[in-house]
Amino acid sequence: MANGSFKKKGSAQGGANPNPKVLVAGWIGSMVLVALVTVLVTYNFSDDGSEADAGAPEQVTQSQPDRDVVESSADTQIESSEATDDAQVAANEPAPEPEQPQFMPDLQLIGRQGIVPLAGANMPPSDVVAGWCRDLAARVDGVDTSDCMSGAFADSGHKSVNGRALVMRKIEPSKQQAGSGRVLLIAATHGDELSSVGTVFSWMNIMADKGTPYAWQVAPVLNPDGLFHEPPTRVNANGVDLNRNLPTAGWDKESRDYWRRVGFEKRRFPGESAGSEPENKWLAEQIREFKPDVIISLHAPYGLLDYDGDFPAPRKMGSLNLHRLGVYPGSLGNYASRMQGIPVITVELDNADEAPGEQEIAQMFTDLNAWLDRYFRSVRQASAGNGAAEAG
Repeated sequence: MANGSFKKKGSAQGGANPNPKVLVAGWIGSMVLVALVTVLVTYNFSDDGSEADAGAPEQVTQSQPDRDVVESSADTQIESSEATDDAQVAANEPAPEPEQPQFMPDLQLIGRQGIVPLAGANMPPSDVVAGWCRDLAARVDGVDTSDCMSGAFADSGHKSVNGRALVMRKIEPSKQQAGSGRVLLIAATHGDELSSVGTVFSWMNIMADKGTPYAWQVAPVLNPDGLFHEPPTRVNANGVDLNRNLPTAGWDKESRDYWRRVGFEKRRFPGESAGSEPENKWLAEQIREFKPDVIISLHAPYGLLDYDGDFPAPRKMGSLNLHRLGVYPGSLGNYASRMQGIPVITVELDNADEAPGEQEIAQMFTDLNAWLDRYFRSVRQASAGNGAAEAG
């Protein structure tokens, strides 16, 4: 200690003082080793770590909404039947080849009657149909926007005078019931008869719940310009009564005589020429292409049942009783029944603004289907050589 030197405990055993540079190098080496172990462990347990993907460029995809439940409401819920990508990852299966994008493939509708296929739901409603549904729900009681958008309506490509879309829907026969006929269902020929639209939507809901043995083509709003006018009007945007404008025999003279008899009332103006209106041109095309066996047309507010055809008429639908009104120049009964032999049932509801109650609507549809059953049974018997007509 006289020389002023200081030895740490243990240095007397011959241990030299460690070099500071060596200590630093050892510390750095330890950190590198820990980092390497961490990377290896993370890599081995990574979901995406596969040698096949090493070096592959990263693909950026947009986040997708939860596909298990796409849309739901109080009565219905749409679900996807596809297996999820998570199941494939859990099974360590390679991801499938990318497919062309589809909108909600293999959808199913969960409704009051359980799970049934939702026809036509592989594509979303077009902007035109979506707008039509929103406008219709705002205008007509009994029309729900979400139900309308999920109802497989389609833009026919035809337009009204003011350029509004003429929208239609096809309803195929239920699988458990073999189809045996085609029915064309029309409403709002007169735009101020809003109850006809609500009734048609209720009937379509019944078909969705219970099925139908027939193929239906539905035009819920034949006269959109009249219906969406403020206030709604009987005539279209050209001021024409569509149910006096169809190209019936002798229309040129008979329509003028008729209009004179009604005192040139604007609500019943037949137009300048037969079949001149775009809405009626579309209707005539639907009849020509769809080839309906029966046509059902809903009107209001006379509270009765009208019929044109050779087969015995339905005597009752709900509270409505048969009261034949005859045919008019340019009317649907004249055009379809007299000229083409297609039975036409005209349902005149008793209120133009409000649809009947739920029970009445259900009874009307039950009675209508009972008549359709008799009619198509008679048609089958006639085609088999046993054509005795049954009472209506």
